[in-house]
Amino acid sequence: MTVRAGREFLAIPGPTTMPDEVLRAMHRPALDIYSREMIDLSDGLHRDLSRLFATKGKSYIHIANGHGAWEAVLSNVLSRGDKVLVLESGRFALNWGLAARAMGAEVEVLEGDWRRAVRPEQVEARLKKDESNEIKAILVAQVDTASGVVNDIEAIGKAVKASGHPALFMVDAVASLGCMPFEMDKWGIDVAMSGSQKGLMTPPGLGFVAANDRAQAVHKTANMRTPYWDWTEREGTEHYRR
Repeated sequence: MTVRAGREFLAIPGPTTMPDEVLRAMHRPALDIYSREMIDLSDGLHRDLSRLFATKGKSYIHIANGHGAWEAVLSNVLSRGDKVLVLESGRFALNWGLAARAMGAEVEVLEGDWRRAVRPEQVEARLKKDESNEIKAILVAQVDTASGVVNDIEAIGKAVKASGHPALFMVDAVASLGCMPFEMDKWGIDVAMSGSQKGLMTPPGLGFVAANDRAQAVHKTANMRTPYWDWTEREGTEHYRR
């Protein structure tokens, strides 16, 4: 016989234990999607997300897990055949790269070691070798839960800038947003994504994306775009689709 006292406490990377305030909020009835209350709520959430990502860029909310947010990011800024550089430090950056390959991108892995973080000087050196600017995006995870590695995103951002390369700098912050410093604009990040179930301590099922002006400009000509993920579709008159 198993005897338990109190609520089970999840001591895993995610989903994390939800506070009572969150659990109580889930008991409220659904809102009318056309109501003023719904419009004000969603506008406020988008503003708060941009503040959390520390960006002046736009934020988007998708009904999806982190894998869906990966796809949202890739489909909005890439075209089929584009080359992406994946910075290896564990399983999750590699899996993001596999998603990009399945969607039609060419993927190069900057091989790393699961026992250490990405080395910014290696990133800078690889980008400088790409004189024809074939690499269109750089993918890295701030924290890779498979390896436990924490990458210095600020230092990597400086390396990208020092290389003079125009590739978009894209960061997976699923396991880090809300848990440690994240400064999207200050660190030169063009696109970031995260999820609801880890540092934010809310139910699984929402994916969050933030994109700066440079990413929005690339988005205009990206041909991987599909209706649900498409940022442009979310700028329409139907507020509930945002």
